[in-house]
Amino acid sequence: MQRDVYTHGHQPAVVEQHARRTVETSAAFLLPHLNDSMRILDVGCGPGSITAGLARWVPDGEVVGIEVVSSVLKTARRHCAEAGAGNVTFREASVYDLPFDSGSFDVVYAHQVLQHLTDPVAALCEMRRVVRHGGLVAVRDSDYYTMSRTPESPLMDRWRDLYRRVARHNGAEPDAGRHLYRWLKTAGFTEITMSASCQVMADEESRRNWGESWAERCLTTDFASQAVAYGYATEAELGEIAADWRAWANDPDGYFHYICDEGLAVRTA
Repeated sequence: MQRDVYTHGHQPAVVEQHARRTVETSAAFLLPHLNDSMRILDVGCGPGSITAGLARWVPDGEVVGIEVVSSVLKTARRHCAEAGAGNVTFREASVYDLPFDSGSFDVVYAHQVLQHLTDPVAALCEMRRVVRHGGLVAVRDSDYYTMSRTPESPLMDRWRDLYRRVARHNGAEPDAGRHLYRWLKTAGFTEITMSASCQVMADEESRRNWGESWAERCLTTDFASQAVAYGYATEAELGEIAADWRAWANDPDGYFHYICDEGLAVRTA
C-alpha cells in the first residue's frame, strides 16, 4: 500500500483547526446536489466535523468516513456521537485501496486531501471506482501560493515558501487546487464542473484562531520537525515565524485570504 508523508502532522494544533470546518463552509459547491437518501463516502474525514454535517443533509442515507490514523478516527467518532449523527460509520482505510465494492456510493467527497498525496490521480481513480454510474466525485483543495495577508511581512513570505518546499519534499503538491481539473481528466472523468471560493480571516475570532494555530504549527507539529530535518529552516527561524504569526493575530487590521478550487465530476462510464 502506498504511504504518504503528511506535512501537517496530527498534533492538537492541526486537529483542532480542522475540527472547525463545517459542511457549509467546506462543501457548499456539493450541497445543492445532495438528496435525503444518498450514500456518501468522506475521504480523509479528519476529526469528523464535515462528516457530521454531511449526515444532516442525507438524514435517510448514510455517510462513511475514512482516515488512515486511528487516533483521529477516535476524535471523529466522538464528534459525531456528540452531534447525534447516527447515520455515520467510520473505517480506517487508505484512499489508494478503498475497502468498498465498485459503484457502492452516490457521492465520494474529499476536502484538502489530494494536496497531501504523492499520487492524487491514483486516488481519484479509486474514488471513481467506488462511485456509481451517474454519481459524483467532489474534491476541494487549497492553493498555498494564493495565501496572503495584510499587514505584509517578509516572514509571512518565508513561511509560505517554506511550507511549499517541505510539502514538495514529501512528494505532495501544496498548490493542488489549480491542478484539480487536470487530475480529474487524467483519472477518466469527462463531465467536470470547476468552481472556486475564497477563505477569509478578517474578524477578530477567526484571525486570532488562524494566527495562533499557525504559530503552534511552526513550533510543535510535523511541519516544523520536517522543515528542520530537511535542512530548510532552523528552530530559531521557525520561532521567529511563529512570533510573526502571533503579532499578526493580535493586529486589529490583520486580514488573510486564500483560494480553494473545487471540482465536481460525474462518473459517466
